[in-house]
Amino acid sequence: MVPLKTLAEIIKAADSDLKLTILHIGAIPVGNDKEPFHELLTAFPGSQIAALDLNKDLCARLNRSAPRGMRYYPVALGRREETRLLYEAHHPMCTSLLAPNEPLLALYNDLVEYSGLKSTSSVDTVSLDRFATDHALADVDFIKIDIQGAELNVFQGGTGTLRDVVAIVTEVEFVPLYTDQPLFGDVCEFLSEQRLMFHKFLWLAGRALQPTIMNDDASFAVQHLWSDAMFIRDVLSLSTLSPKKLLKLAVLSHLYRSPDLTFHCLKIYDQQCGTQVLQNLLQRQQVPVTQ
Repeated sequence: MVPLKTLAEIIKAADSDLKLTILHIGAIPVGNDKEPFHELLTAFPGSQIAALDLNKDLCARLNRSAPRGMRYYPVALGRREETRLLYEAHHPMCTSLLAPNEPLLALYNDLVEYSGLKSTSSVDTVSLDRFATDHALADVDFIKIDIQGAELNVFQGGTGTLRDVVAIVTEVEFVPLYTDQPLFGDVCEFLSEQRLMFHKFLWLAGRALQPTIMNDDASFAVQHLWSDAMFIRDVLSLSTLSPKKLLKLAVLSHLYRSPDLTFHCLKIYDQQCGTQVLQNLLQRQQVPVTQ
């Protein structure tokens, strides 16, 4: 695959004004790791990332050093505007609007230590559609979300926003790590109703049942428990997307290592616009591709 910089040069030769709007929900940083879509702020100037996290002080601190185009909001998203109970876990990353399923967590190595209940408090939630309206995010292209089992609540409160989205990366669970939580199948079914189809898992995570530790690694995933799942606009409807949306999906699929989807989007774009973006990319592609 070519570097993102190369793809951006090729695409901007066809559309010099391409910009992406991204929502990052549950944006607490993990060490020095950066999300791949952070590169889009440089590759496509004018792009914006709205990052949401519950911690007001953390958001204020991150805003002081955030790159141009990125802003952190101390907001909790939910299905609607309401006050919810917040279940604060031992590790802040595991805090959720849903109660931890501690009898299940206790069966697996080190899950209670991270996800077990520390305390409860209350938090005011707003819907995704309300947040997008209040902050003039009229055309969101991509959503990355990780809020510990409450992702479906956000999608249910964001059907208007989802109409414009071409790709989503969401954390999903395969077993109820939180009480009464929606599982992967529930999320998949709802997003399918919004014409967003399951694309792939980015990785698989889990644990072994206690007291077994596999390969001297307490995090070894014998039982698959959760993952990040990528959803994309239904491939049967790609020809109905606007040229700009096709280019945006091509870029996002490149970021998440789906070159076939990138090529397919560019093929449709060229058919719509009478261009040769795909051919230009293939000429610089490091791995030969049969058209």
